[in-house]
Amino acid sequence: MTMRVLAFLLLSIASIMAQAPASPLATEIRAIIDEYENSVRANTQKLIAATTEEEKNKYRASIPSAGPYATKMLKLVQANLDQPDVVKGVNWLVTGAASFPEGQEALKMLGSSFADKAGIAEAVKQLEYHGLPAEPVLQAVIDKNKNRDERAAALYALGAIHFKNFDASADRASAEASKPKALECFQQLYADYADVTIQGFKLSDFAAKMFFEMTNLQPGCEAPEIEGKDADGVNFKLSDYRGKYVIVIFWGGWCHACHGTLPLMNQAAEQIKDKNGVVIGVNTDIETEAKKALADYKVGFRNILDNTSSGPNTTLYNLRNFPTLYLIDPKGVITIKNGTLDAMVAQILAAK
Repeated sequence: MTMRVLAFLLLSIASIMAQAPASPLATEIRAIIDEYENSVRANTQKLIAATTEEEKNKYRASIPSAGPYATKMLKLVQANLDQPDVVKGVNWLVTGAASFPEGQEALKMLGSSFADKAGIAEAVKQLEYHGLPAEPVLQAVIDKNKNRDERAAALYALGAIHFKNFDASADRASAEASKPKALECFQQLYADYADVTIQGFKLSDFAAKMFFEMTNLQPGCEAPEIEGKDADGVNFKLSDYRGKYVIVIFWGGWCHACHGTLPLMNQAAEQIKDKNGVVIGVNTDIETEAKKALADYKVGFRNILDNTSSGPNTTLYNLRNFPTLYLIDPKGVITIKNGTLDAMVAQILAAK
């Protein structure tokens, strides 16, 4: 048998195996998911087609709940715990029905019956949004699972949870305790699993942004440079204002939460202009929309146009929420990150 014929036979076998019919359990799991997704899709189509506000409100109020489908799925999972394809049902419960009791039950299973199983990486990554209560589940996966994707997903999610706790917790003792845990997870992820991707995205890329934020975007750190063109096409940068207090706001006209903040930013700019302070913005709309937003909201302070919510400055500062505010002191050091505008203005007014 020639090598060409052998290669052809191997490809044919692989093709046949790829086309093998799904197991009855996988088909049943898929049917439950499809039934739910189709019901949501049908309701959405009715909402789009509605011609009156009354009709729209009717369909907004009738968005199908995942609850009944979660009940079906959990029963199916519990009846087939020894079957490999049951992992698909557990994944859906954790990622698509997390707010329901069935999703919470699946979460417990993820940390016990399924902690060592392949195929749970997607659900494990999703646990980054569950906060510190998910830590025991993730630690169980790290301790018991031998599969690279699953271990990488658990390290990433656990690191992300501790990063968010460090970055946002009002309990500073808890926050400071989270920092070394996050760094340890990210460092192990870089060392052993830098190539692992989940749903097409490299986990180490996400971790790198959080690592940078933990080490370069905290109070006491020198603020990374912000630079670009304003609405008139003139280049400027954050360091141009060295010697002054600078309140930086990242915002966009697309951001409804920003709309009410902009008049307050205008007021703050007036309050601090004679107190060695200035406000600058980083706008995340495309240029034409940015200029419209600046006019519509009568923005009275200078803005760098970043052109998208993934523009160079927005990406550098790893923005996750809008608006986000920073206070930079006259030496270029971050003194307040994502605090209240009132606190920032008060600090400037109190400075000598």
